[in-house]
Amino acid sequence: MVYIGEQLSDISDRKLAWVAQLGVEHVAVNTVRGTGIQNDDGSWNVRSIRDLIARLRANGLAMDVMNLGIEATFYTNSRFPGLWTGLPSREGEIATIVQNIRAAGEAGVPCLKYNCNIIGILRTGRTVGRGGATYSHFDVRKWTDHSLTDLGDIPAEKLWDNAAYVLDRIIPVAEAAGVKLAVHPHDPALPRDTGLRGVRSILGTVEGMKRWVALNPSPYNGFNFCQGTVAEMCDNPAVEVLDAIRHFGREKRLFMVHFRNIKGGLGNFEEVYPDNGDVDFLACVRAYQDAGYEGMLCPDHVPHSESDPDNERQHSFVLGYTAALIAASRAMGKPA
Repeated sequence: MVYIGEQLSDISDRKLAWVAQLGVEHVAVNTVRGTGIQNDDGSWNVRSIRDLIARLRANGLAMDVMNLGIEATFYTNSRFPGLWTGLPSREGEIATIVQNIRAAGEAGVPCLKYNCNIIGILRTGRTVGRGGATYSHFDVRKWTDHSLTDLGDIPAEKLWDNAAYVLDRIIPVAEAAGVKLAVHPHDPALPRDTGLRGVRSILGTVEGMKRWVALNPSPYNGFNFCQGTVAEMCDNPAVEVLDAIRHFGREKRLFMVHFRNIKGGLGNFEEVYPDNGDVDFLACVRAYQDAGYEGMLCPDHVPHSESDPDNERQHSFVLGYTAALIAASRAMGKPA
C-alpha cells in the first residue's frame, strides 16, 4: 500500500500535530537532536529510541524510517569522513554505525536511511518559478569549482571498492537486526565520464543503482528512492523514471520514496512543484502501486517562498496533492 509520509527534522509537539492534521500517519525522523538518542561518542541509546517511537505513536504517527546520520555533505564536514573515502578513520566509524544499527533494531526501527556522498549536494543557485517561488537549480555548465579535493582524482572503481567494503560490514548486521538500509542515490548525478572535482558519482546512474544492489543482494539492501534525484540522472526523465520505479519496485528495493519533480534532466535541472515538472506524477503513483511498493511518498526539496519561510505551506500542498493522486489511482483500478 502506498501512502503519504513526511520527513521530520523538527520533532516538536507543534510539528507532530501539524503533520497529523494533514492526514500523515507515517514519518521518517531526520534528527536525533534533543532526544537523548546519541551519546557523545556517536553511539545510540535503545531506550531513547523507544521513547521517541512511543511519543510519535501518541501523536498517531509511526516511525517508518530513521536517519542513520551518514549525510550528503562534503566528506570533511561529515561525522564519518572515512566511510566512503577509505581514510584511516573508517574502521572506527563502521564500528559506531554497526552499534547504531543494532540499537535501532533492538528498539524496533524497521529502516535506516543514509547517503553515499563525498562532495555534498551541488547546486548553482535558484530560478524564479510559479508565483515568484524559487526553485533549486543545477547547471553543470555554470559550475565553477573544478579543483580536486584533498583526495585527488579518485577512479570510479576505487569508490566501488570502498562501497563494497562498507556494505560487507554493515548489511549482515542490518539483516541480523531486522533493519533495512536505504541508501540515497547521488544528488546530483555528475558528468558520467569525468565527474566533478575528481569524484565520480557511482550512484549517479540507474545502472549504478543496479550495481549497488549486486554488491550485496540481501533483501535488507535497498534505496531511499529519491525520484527527483533519479530524474536528474536521466536523459529522458518522463520515460526513464517510470522504468526505474518498475524495476526497483518489483525487485523489492524501494524502502522509502522522496516524491519530487524536476524540469530538465542530466546536468541541467530545476526542482519544481509536483504538478509542473517533466514527470507524470499520476503515472508514477500507478507504477509504484503496480510494482507492489508498500511505503511512504514524501515531499522533498520543495520550492521556497518568502511568504512561507518554514516551508509548511509548500509541504502541505505536496502532501495534499500526493494524497489526491493516490486516491485517484485507486479509483482508476489496476493499471492495464
